[in-house]
Amino acid sequence: MASPPSRLLPLHNLFEHEGCGERPVAHDGQRLISCGEFSAAVAHLAAALRQRPEMRWLLTGNDPLAFVVELLAALYARKQVVIPPNTQPGALAALGSVFDARMDTLPAAPAPDTTREKLAAIDPHASIIDLYTSGSTGEHKCVRRTLAQFETEVAVLESLWGDAIGPSAILATVPHHHIYGLLFRLFWPLSSGRVFDDVTCSHPGTLAARLALLGRSVLVSSPAQLARLPELLPLASLPSKPVVVFSSGAPLPANAARTLTEGFGQAPIEIFGSTETGGVAWRQQFARPGDATADDSWMPFPCNAISRSETGALILRSPFLASDAPWEMDDAIGLMPGGSFRLLGRLDRVVKIEEKRLSLPDMESRLCAHEWIDSAAVTVLAGSRNSLGAAVVLNALGEERLSTDGRHIMTQTLRRHLAAHFDAVLLPRRWRFPDELPVNERGKVAHASLAALFAKPDDPPGLFPKICKVSFADGNASQVVLDLHVQPGIAHFSGHFPGAAILPGIVQMDWAIHFARRYLGLAGYFSAVEKLKFLGVVRPDTRLQLSLSWDSERRRLDFAYAAPQRKYSSGRIVFGGQT
Repeated sequence: MASPPSRLLPLHNLFEHEGCGERPVAHDGQRLISCGEFSAAVAHLAAALRQRPEMRWLLTGNDPLAFVVELLAALYARKQVVIPPNTQPGALAALGSVFDARMDTLPAAPAPDTTREKLAAIDPHASIIDLYTSGSTGEHKCVRRTLAQFETEVAVLESLWGDAIGPSAILATVPHHHIYGLLFRLFWPLSSGRVFDDVTCSHPGTLAARLALLGRSVLVSSPAQLARLPELLPLASLPSKPVVVFSSGAPLPANAARTLTEGFGQAPIEIFGSTETGGVAWRQQFARPGDATADDSWMPFPCNAISRSETGALILRSPFLASDAPWEMDDAIGLMPGGSFRLLGRLDRVVKIEEKRLSLPDMESRLCAHEWIDSAAVTVLAGSRNSLGAAVVLNALGEERLSTDGRHIMTQTLRRHLAAHFDAVLLPRRWRFPDELPVNERGKVAHASLAALFAKPDDPPGLFPKICKVSFADGNASQVVLDLHVQPGIAHFSGHFPGAAILPGIVQMDWAIHFARRYLGLAGYFSAVEKLKFLGVVRPDTRLQLSLSWDSERRRLDFAYAAPQRKYSSGRIVFGGQT
């Protein structure tokens, strides 16, 4: 892998520098892409965009390399970039009024001419990128950023970690169309001359293969993905370990940070920030492998000034912001000696139960302090202002106690644990014990999925699989993915067949309908089934994913059962009128 340049290349005149021609920019999964090829593609598309009258262009590409070509081409053509929170049809429809055209509707053009003249510099302060987030209320929120702001943040990242990273390739498990992925897996490597990987490492096996292929690498990931990694991929077996691991989206649990520190030989670098603010602070919970105590404090980026409001909120001054005015965040903090701070939870997650104020993050933190618990999330139950539900992920000791003592004793024990800190009226009334907390693609708890865990009573024992995880796409309530464990004791295996138990196909269809009614609001009666395929047999003790997509206008439910390396069944079920 080529060495990065001794200084950063500004994104607004990325292609004017000598050495752009043969220097590798990205690996597309098959080969290295040179800067000459990359710049030709940007120039070619920019020329086409200049011929179009539309100003605001929506980017929807799932391919990071093509995505950044489109983004830079739009800016070099003096267009405005619009980046949605996700590419689900519902999310794009909701943003219909904020863009003039979609990049994926451009007609196919001939291959670019690699002998094209270099692109001239553009004004970084006039280059507009609108990022849309789902927002805390679920409404899409626009955050306007300029290329100059991104360049400033890239310079800070390079000053902090450039020497440690050196000539590393950048691998990622996170998407590129949120600010974290946009900065760490695209803008920073482009500006620093490092190669970024066009392959998103969605599965542990993909990560191991890319580490082996690209050698010295940096991993850009999320807390949810990192916390699961040691179980799915023994870190000792990796052919090459990342020289630096970044994590962002939420605080990494201390026990996960400890395991990763031991496995990688260093603690992940956690980044705290938001789309609105950019990076705010960072931390490494363990100074070295073997440390017994985690340091949960955060150190502000050297360019940022942190203070605390009268209500306890974090007040930020940062060059990443659009103005010099202080920005008050929704995060409560406690200031520490030496300029660091501790996060004390979200101020916007303070609720009232029976006229008593409660910080949900505080209760979650207390639950996580119990010796049986890995992680926890607490929510106000739907349709109720007076009771809470707690979703708790148990560790191995907790799972053993749940199996031995039962659910009732488990919940009573945890209630007594919380009773030492909270009034009785504040204690959760309903409990769920999923294998994982439901999170979105950025590693943050997906509150729609969390609420769905408490939507209805547990399924009757012995008739349905165990739900290990529920995932909704951001901003889209018509699609859901369920991680299921088809346990050996399920009644449908009985007699089908003696000596070789197989889950009947009709049961798989029934489960799809059952879970669609629960999570997607499916209504109506069965009318027909289309495109039904059974590609593999489901045996006892199988773990699989059930993907459901409900089209309420056409009254069609698409379902598919699959595992990472295997497809089991799929089909479409058509429904009649309302029931």
